[in-house]
Amino acid sequence: MASIYQGMHRRRPGRLPMYLPRRRVRLRHLVLRIGIGLMALGVLGFLTLSALTAWFLTHPPQATDLNSRLDNDVGWLRLDVPTRDGASLAAWYGPVIDPEGTVIVSHGIASTHRDMLGKGNMLRRLGFSVFIFDFRGHGLSDPGVVTLGAREVDDLIAAVDMVVGLPGVDPRRIAVIGDSMGGAAAIMAAARDPRIAAVVSESSYARLLDTTDQSFEAFLRVPAFPFAGPVQLFARLFSGVDPGQVNPADEIGRISPRPVFVIHGESDRYVPAEVGRELYEAAGEPRVIWQPAQVGHVGAFSQRLGEYAVRVNAFLRQALGRQNRTTSAVAAS
Repeated sequence: MASIYQGMHRRRPGRLPMYLPRRRVRLRHLVLRIGIGLMALGVLGFLTLSALTAWFLTHPPQATDLNSRLDNDVGWLRLDVPTRDGASLAAWYGPVIDPEGTVIVSHGIASTHRDMLGKGNMLRRLGFSVFIFDFRGHGLSDPGVVTLGAREVDDLIAAVDMVVGLPGVDPRRIAVIGDSMGGAAAIMAAARDPRIAAVVSESSYARLLDTTDQSFEAFLRVPAFPFAGPVQLFARLFSGVDPGQVNPADEIGRISPRPVFVIHGESDRYVPAEVGRELYEAAGEPRVIWQPAQVGHVGAFSQRLGEYAVRVNAFLRQALGRQNRTTSAVAAS
């Protein structure tokens, strides 16, 4: 019996112990699970970074503790602009005696009115009353989602609503100067509101979706691939705006016969110089374009101050119905 029992448990030639394959299977399952977990963490991290980037784009940090030196300047009057949807915008009005016209100045994304004070003071020295404000979500205005011009155009039109009723303002002689996002808003506002008699737009995009594709990395400091698509999707979810529908190039032609001045530096690395040419070609007459060499994004004022003053002064005076000063007088101003 013992020999028979032992024979029943004798290993058969060519067969391996059963526990070795089981260990290998378990190891493979463990490696697979770890791989899937790491992939899931990678995808989650990628989507989180994309969402945070989109949130920063549509909700840039707002300097709510900003103190404006205009509040203590006797030449400026602090105002609050009510928008048509119930928000409030911080604004300042700088009147001059017997103005050549009134110019509304609009800033770019993640900027404030303080970045436009140089232009505002220059315009006042040239004889224009100036109205300067913060878009919502910026500076001292109410918080809000930033839409890169899509809804900022409504804030700008609200500013026009207030400006036309201010003392000393001729409602027939109101112009807008805008930088970047503010320039895009200026174009679209003038196309929709005939009370705007002239537009000076610097470094504006022509088509928002194209610009976010072309300048994604320069603006947001993350690589366009693979982040551009997800960031654009999240930005659309956060803002409720389809960037494919925000196209100043499709609207600028409706401003005519009111004049448009397109300024776009040839060295702009955020919005390529050819975008300025596209806007100019889409505009109706009268139209003017200036593309200064070796000038970057919204850099014409700081890098070509004298020429900027001469060109903008001449354009606004002609557009608003006053004769131009001599070049030497403007340069001296």
